[in-house]
Amino acid sequence: MNTVKILHCADIHIGAAQSFLGTLAEKRRYEVLMTFERIIDMAKENDVKIIAIAGDLFDSNNIEKSFIDAVFNKIACVPYIKIVAICGNHDPLDSNSPFNSNNLPENLYVLGSEDEAITFEDIKTRVYGRSFGFCYENGREKFSIIPCDNEYINLMLMHGDFKADLKSNYNAISPEFIKSSSMDYIALGHVHKRSGIEKIGDTFFAYCGCPEGQGFDELDQKGVYMGNIGKGICELEFVPINKRRHIHIIIDISDLNNENEIPDKILRSISETFGENYPENLYKIDLTGELPEDFDISLSEIAERLSDKLFFIKLRDYTEVYIDKEALAKEASLKGIFVKNMLKKIEEAQDSEKIILRKALSLGLKAFKGEVSWNED
Repeated sequence: MNTVKILHCADIHIGAAQSFLGTLAEKRRYEVLMTFERIIDMAKENDVKIIAIAGDLFDSNNIEKSFIDAVFNKIACVPYIKIVAICGNHDPLDSNSPFNSNNLPENLYVLGSEDEAITFEDIKTRVYGRSFGFCYENGREKFSIIPCDNEYINLMLMHGDFKADLKSNYNAISPEFIKSSSMDYIALGHVHKRSGIEKIGDTFFAYCGCPEGQGFDELDQKGVYMGNIGKGICELEFVPINKRRHIHIIIDISDLNNENEIPDKILRSISETFGENYPENLYKIDLTGELPEDFDISLSEIAERLSDKLFFIKLRDYTEVYIDKEALAKEASLKGIFVKNMLKKIEEAQDSEKIILRKALSLGLKAFKGEVSWNED
């Protein structure tokens, strides 16, 4: 066999609770489980021979038994697919690990906390790797088992940080480690952002990222790598599989006449950008622009008006009051002195501080009109 078809996934974090979602958090937990089930179905439909799970299949070793049973039952449904997994820093192979069960599916192979290799004679493939035994693991200079038979395709699973040195608590994986491994492909996990397919020496390697984003710091499309690997061959393609995306978008509302137009402007903007499936995503939206003094924004009201149209929305108000600040700063009044001092602070501030100071100026001007209540957002 010149090649073998694999599916590389990692960092699924089944059981993770995204608490910022509030009442939607539990629904989201089951959606992540169902994404794992779609991964198995996709492997079945595409005649994948090996599913390589590069760590953190579970978010912890203390999740509900119902999630663990659902995962193992799904794996057992495809007995003809070899599913090889390593444990990551979230689900280390310790005494509490779900993988210590005596009732694991026969087609699930979990590599131990020391360097290990499994041989599959029927597809002439050897799979190498090492699980986390604890939440923290030191990296190693080399893998202790080096392939010595060119008749086999050599696949490795590793969970950790790709670094130039070994200074990491999360199993630092150095370029020298990859080069000396003599692997055909190394399936990496731990980093939630997908990398491209890279190569050091004769070894291809990649992070596939997580298949479902965990928050608004994970904004790109999520999925898995799938395709053929072999000697000098790496024909893996990225396949998106996430049910929802986390999206951060900035919307300028300077052109609106009143606050009632804001929900429609938001829906127009995201539907034009993200297509017909836009209601399924999770949005963090920053409202910007300069608005008249009498333009009153209630973030909670806007969110409520959009609640039946979008799965999740988080709003932040970065708008400013539109006034002739330079003219106001020349006024011989308390308001004029306030504006003059704030404009000076804004001019001298770092870029990261300017947004906060502009917001403070807008709130201050509203306070002069008696419009700011004690619980203003």
